Amino acid sequence: MSEFDETDFDEDEMEELFEDENHISPEEMFKMVMINKVKGTTVHVELFDKEGEKVALPDVIEQLLEYIETKLGNEDENQFVDQIMPLMAQSLVSGLGRMLGLRHAAFFLSNEMSRVALVNMMSIAFLLLKFVQQNDLVIETFEEAISEEEVERIQRKAKASSQATMGSILGLDPKEILQNLVDQGEIDQEEYDAIMNGDDDDN
Repeated sequence: MSEFDETDFDEDEMEELFEDENHISPEEMFKMVMINKVKGTTVHVELFDKEGEKVALPDVIEQLLEYIETKLGNEDENQFVDQIMPLMAQSLVSGLGRMLGLRHAAFFLSNEMSRVALVNMMSIAFLLLKFVQQNDLVIETFEEAISEEEVERIQRKAKASSQATMGSILGLDPKEILQNLVDQGEIDQEEYDAIMNGDDDDN
């Protein structure tokens, strides 16, 4: 029996890891995107009002998402639906095609779910900027040095998590996918355990 086989996860645990999105926040799940590989740092920002009080960014994003949902469900004409969202959609098509090339852009835009999500998130970014400006919020950036070895370790873990998650969406066994990555030397046992346990202490 291999070291991998000694780690036993039942069906309930697997379901929690790969289907229940409430046990971990998006911010914790995707910390990889907050690494600046050029400067060798992890980066995160916080918002503060004029009195120096912290404004929780996740709460702001949730409010903006609710605002978008309300506007989209409003049958009356409104500037957001009639002007802002079309501008975001047109900018997305134009920018993504030039940044990634038409073939790769088509991969994202041909799928309705990803296309709508991208347009909505561009709209969120637009509204967030206006929110920061209108409320005179201050953006403070915090950086922490990170070694190349740590970046590589996080990249391996992120890649493995991505493959396991995509596999589960396609109906494959994520445990088996991770087993193959361990066998191929793509990740080690410690990284496997961290993925399976939902640990995210990389940053």
